Amino acid sequence: MMHSLYPFSKFDLVVADPTVKKFYEEMSSNGDFNLFEFILQASLSREKFGEAIPFGNLTQDETANKAGKKLFRWHNFILLEPELVEIKTDMLSGKKTFEMVPTEEIKALVSSTRPEDQERVEELKKTSPELVNAVLEHRNIKLEEECVSQIARITDPSATRGTSRIQSCFKALILQDWIRLAQSAYAKNYVFPKELWTIGDLASNTMPSQNDLQNWRQLINQSIQSPPFTIIAPPIVHYEPLSVMGKQFPLNAEYDYIQDQLLVGLGVNKNIILGEGPNFGNSKTMALQALVMQYKAVRDKFEDWMINKYFRPIAEKNEFYTVDPDTGEKQLILPQISWYKSLDIDAQEREQEQFAEFHKEGLISTKTLFSKYPNLDYETERKQLEEERGTIFDKGSKDSRLPAQISRPSGEGMGGGGGDMGGGPVEPIEPIEPTEPGEELPGVEGTPEAATEGTTDVGEPNVGGASDLGMPEV
Repeated sequence: MMHSLYPFSKFDLVVADPTVKKFYEEMSSNGDFNLFEFILQASLSREKFGEAIPFGNLTQDETANKAGKKLFRWHNFILLEPELVEIKTDMLSGKKTFEMVPTEEIKALVSSTRPEDQERVEELKKTSPELVNAVLEHRNIKLEEECVSQIARITDPSATRGTSRIQSCFKALILQDWIRLAQSAYAKNYVFPKELWTIGDLASNTMPSQNDLQNWRQLINQSIQSPPFTIIAPPIVHYEPLSVMGKQFPLNAEYDYIQDQLLVGLGVNKNIILGEGPNFGNSKTMALQALVMQYKAVRDKFEDWMINKYFRPIAEKNEFYTVDPDTGEKQLILPQISWYKSLDIDAQEREQEQFAEFHKEGLISTKTLFSKYPNLDYETERKQLEEERGTIFDKGSKDSRLPAQISRPSGEGMGGGGGDMGGGPVEPIEPIEPTEPGEELPGVEGTPEAATEGTTDVGEPNVGGASDLGMPEV
């Protein structure tokens, strides 16, 4: 189960054409079919049986689109039982043909004479005439090549059918089953031990007759069936239970051997299963990295099936093409799969940090950054940021989340020359030597009244006369 589920996560379809993207998304996730759920089922079939055989129902829309064309789409996909499908491969071309063996239920339905079954047969003749004809002609049902495919776990280059991972564990499982049977017999003998009744005495030459043995057997059976019981017998009758009490059944070595064989066959180790040890806690260890690479190969195989067996036939039938402006060649519009979950969690976190740094430096766009965070939607965040513009949540300033209108100095835009004091530092005023009344100030022509003109009562420079004292004018 772990091998079938871990390689996959939900995904997005990356398509340049928004119309084609919407069509692909509606076909891949609707009330009748979900591509993600189907991939999980197909992966489980591949692990259990060695292969998954998807079969699709290709239909055409009843109504035409704006261009007046009826589009093809996959209505549904199912998984065929591998044991009911015969696969033949051409030795020269490598082309595969698929034939399904009719089940006993289908044979009984087609040959039935009941009125309710005849109605179903007539319906099958309209929807699946090949199926009815194959049953009547006692042959296999040939499946259409474009509707059926195979996702196999191939262990030999010339193999036609897949091999289950569990197959390598069969001998170890058989040994484990025999040990369990031995354990059951051991426990049964412990709870219900065999009983040995000895009647007679060879030393005194006292031997029971056949009639005596039959009477004792009947007495013992009646006593056992009505517990508790007491039997009064002469000294020539002896009883001994043949129990396994005190005896040991060696299992430790066998179970350790079986467990090691199963773990090797399944391609895992105990630390990964139990979540213990360095192999699980440290993602850089060779054991976990080897397992991640196996999962990556499985994901790539299913991704290849999705693009070439699921989307490509639809793109070809609907003529979803784009024209190269340089060469004029037509190219199919096929999606790229963007998985939400990375198989290497540490590598994903490092990549996200690197992209965040690139965005901070202005090397990538916000949309590219959001693509590395599956839970963030670019369009949604863009609209919500537009709604926050001008509120206290607007990040209009570099140093705060307050909008620029609020975070400006209070004097800005309020008339005069206030605000940020001209945007430059104010030079300090050099001290002036005290003078006698009527003397001129050094470097200033006129009387002290002229020198003090333009100052306030408290000696602070007025904005309008600051230039007379050598201060920069605002």
